[in-house]
Amino acid sequence: MNRNIKYLRAAILMLFLSAGSVEHFSGNCLYAQQKITLSDKDDVVKKINVLYNAGKLQDGKRLTEINLKKYPKDSDLKMLLGKYYVLTKQYDKARFELNKSIAYNPGNVDSRHLLVTVETETKRYSSAICFVNELLEINPYWRGLWRKKIELYRLQGNEVEANRLLKRISQIFPEDNTIQLDVNYQMEMTALEKRKAGRMDDANEVNKLLLQEKPRNIDIYLDLINGYIKTGDYANALTITERGLNTFPGNASLRQKKIALLEQDKRYDEILAFIKQDPSAASSGQYQYFLLEAARSAKDNDPAVLYGKILDASPGNEEAFQVVFNSLIGQQQYDEALDRLHSFMRLKGVSKNLSLKELELYRLKNDQTKVNQLSKNLFLNYPGDADLKEAYVGVLSREIKDHLAAEEWNQAETKLIQLIPLANQEYREFINNGLLNAYFQQGKYPEAIRMIDEIQSKQGYDVQLALKKSSIQMRMQQYEQAVYTYEALLNSLTSDQQFYYLSGFNDLMTQIVKERMDAQHYVASMNWVERWLAFAPNNQQALLYAINISHQMKDYGKMLTFARRAQEAYPSESIFRVKLASAMQANAAPAKDVWAMMKEEIMANPYHDEVVNAYVQASTDYALELLKQKAEQEAITIADQGLIHKPMDKELKYLKGLAYEKLKQFDSAYYYQSFYEPGLLELDEFKAHLKYLNHKLYKNEFAINHMRSRYGDYYAIQTISMVEYNRIEQNGNFAGRVFYAGREDGKGVQGQVEWGRTWDELWSSRLDFSVSNKYFSKFAVNGAIIRTLPQDWEIEVAAGYRKLYNEEALSSGVVQVGKDLEQFRLQAKFTQSILQKKWLYNLAAQARYSFDNPKNYVVAMANVGSTPDVDILNYQSFNTLSVMNSMVGAGVGRLISKNVSSSVLGTWYNVQTAVLPKTYRNLYNLFIQVNVAF
Repeated sequence: MNRNIKYLRAAILMLFLSAGSVEHFSGNCLYAQQKITLSDKDDVVKKINVLYNAGKLQDGKRLTEINLKKYPKDSDLKMLLGKYYVLTKQYDKARFELNKSIAYNPGNVDSRHLLVTVETETKRYSSAICFVNELLEINPYWRGLWRKKIELYRLQGNEVEANRLLKRISQIFPEDNTIQLDVNYQMEMTALEKRKAGRMDDANEVNKLLLQEKPRNIDIYLDLINGYIKTGDYANALTITERGLNTFPGNASLRQKKIALLEQDKRYDEILAFIKQDPSAASSGQYQYFLLEAARSAKDNDPAVLYGKILDASPGNEEAFQVVFNSLIGQQQYDEALDRLHSFMRLKGVSKNLSLKELELYRLKNDQTKVNQLSKNLFLNYPGDADLKEAYVGVLSREIKDHLAAEEWNQAETKLIQLIPLANQEYREFINNGLLNAYFQQGKYPEAIRMIDEIQSKQGYDVQLALKKSSIQMRMQQYEQAVYTYEALLNSLTSDQQFYYLSGFNDLMTQIVKERMDAQHYVASMNWVERWLAFAPNNQQALLYAINISHQMKDYGKMLTFARRAQEAYPSESIFRVKLASAMQANAAPAKDVWAMMKEEIMANPYHDEVVNAYVQASTDYALELLKQKAEQEAITIADQGLIHKPMDKELKYLKGLAYEKLKQFDSAYYYQSFYEPGLLELDEFKAHLKYLNHKLYKNEFAINHMRSRYGDYYAIQTISMVEYNRIEQNGNFAGRVFYAGREDGKGVQGQVEWGRTWDELWSSRLDFSVSNKYFSKFAVNGAIIRTLPQDWEIEVAAGYRKLYNEEALSSGVVQVGKDLEQFRLQAKFTQSILQKKWLYNLAAQARYSFDNPKNYVVAMANVGSTPDVDILNYQSFNTLSVMNSMVGAGVGRLISKNVSSSVLGTWYNVQTAVLPKTYRNLYNLFIQVNVAF
């Protein structure tokens, strides 16, 4: 049997995996340049299948993936990718791709066939049965699927269900010899088991049924004969022997069985006549032996022999007939007695007494058909005879039992109704139960309910009847009445007794709740679950439903209550730990607490799929929270721990990329963020951000800056140009700049060097020094210290000293505060300066909005004070420092390509030029900068 199952499994696997054709050109596959269109999709599918069938699995997979890039949601291509993983025994990946295929096309039959194979090979037989059921809904008369379902039940160890299903399909497909052979095989095994268990009567009944199916199997005849002999039923043993001899008239074993059975009854005349039928045996020693035994028997029964001679001479002699007839009955020579009786009846006529003798004779012969026929006829002829009435009732009851056993419910119902006026109280229970069963099996549920109520009104409350009533009400979809009936049953029992009936209640409630949930009637579902939990407060399925329904209703408080209750009841069940984590997340529990709980669970169950998914989600939430807290390194650690259990999780990799970006490790940031799969609306923004990260990978940067400025009342334009080289390292940078200014009275050049350093996650510094020959400061030195604060705040303290060409000295101190609000950067700066012992100030503010990365932005700024911003002194746009002035400006920056960026900034200064009367001038500046990274 196991060998047959293996062959069946292999055949089904090859059936699922074989399909398609392939095209070749000059010996090489043409898949590399293929793209699926509506017109050639079938050809590509055939090519992929032929590649698989030819053993070129990698070629087939590459062709599938090439076309999936263009049609990522094509169900057939997803099926073919899943097929590759089935062929390479990567069943988890196969399950994922095939489920995707069904999600894109629920009618994809090939994907379901492959899923049957996947679930069978991974020993998830219940899931495989579910997919077979789905296929049977599409093609309910596919015999191979029915046989596959039987095989899965046997692999699952559910022999009862397998045998039940086998019997059912044998009735559906009676012409299928393979199925009938399986049924017969199971019957043979059943008979063998019962014989081994010593249950010979049961074994005989099975062999009787098996003989009907295989009437030409000599072994079954012999087994049944031996079974009757072991139970002492020699009459039935002889009957079966006679049947066997009718089929196999020359079989030596059957002939010897008949002789032995006749000898048991000392029916030597019949033995001798039987032996004489075979001329070769008539002269044998066996014949002589039985001839001697017959003589001895006759000698012991001389009176009967004498009366027999009298009866032969005078067939109508009643006294001789009675003696001979009784003698034959005593010797169990029923056939001879029947012949004598029929001969006497022909002479004397049919009478009640002789008919009763005939009835008794057929009863002794165990010829039930004749017994039933005669009993009916006698009762019809003599209805007033109590004994005949009782016999008729017995015949009718036996026929009813036969109808019930053969599931002939309509005939059983008809005869049960006939039996009601004839039967006494002894048969009342039999009639009621028979009618109840007949009504139930025919789907006459209202009649069955009335019968149950009638029985209970007369016999009192019965647990089994209550169970059947609830079952019938469920079939009638009277869910409220069914549950009420079962609840009343449970309430009638003690707590100890309830335990034995709760499983049925659980099944009933599971069916109702599942149906309500499938219809998305969540409020009603919750009401049913609460009634369920009232009797089974710790039922695992009920608690799971309660959690899931609460989630669907977005009642997260109730979800958390049920999840805690389930986890307390089943502390070792991983699914409830997962549900508790989900409930805690929905109730805004600290991500660290959820992560710690799932960390403990995954250590105990590292290969549980739902535990892994829940742990990865908790790791994602916790890592995201750490990123918000500026704990980038800790976020990376948490993400790495999650990736241990799910290495290909793209969200965790993306979070690692964000953390590395915060740490300015742009190579790692670019690598991990590239795993992210953006939606269509965010695709352009994501590409732009990756371009920015790629830009940050360059260590060198060359910049050209050009400024054009003029006064509002003077059309002459002044320009300053700058060339800059910047070397960027992970912990700092070095920059060199050259400024050039050409004016009417000459030209000026300033050289500047700058060194910046990042000391740790919180501290950094900057120092620059510059010298010039004209227009700019003779020399200048500036230094700054920057401190990062919680909540995305940043503070900068700077100091500088400048020696101007008019021999004045300017000392300055700067305090700057900035804050990041997602894509906004807000900044305020206060500068105070000392110019020849005169105190000056400037207050500035700036707002920057970055789009998809810091290189793509718009900026607005303004300042006011008794001196301009220190930065304007680098450009020497005006020489009057100790004056009231104000400025507004705006600009935009853009990352043009992966290594080129540019910016444009315009500012407008309003500068006081005289005190009395107050006079102001406007100065307009335009800054253009291009950066090239390499």
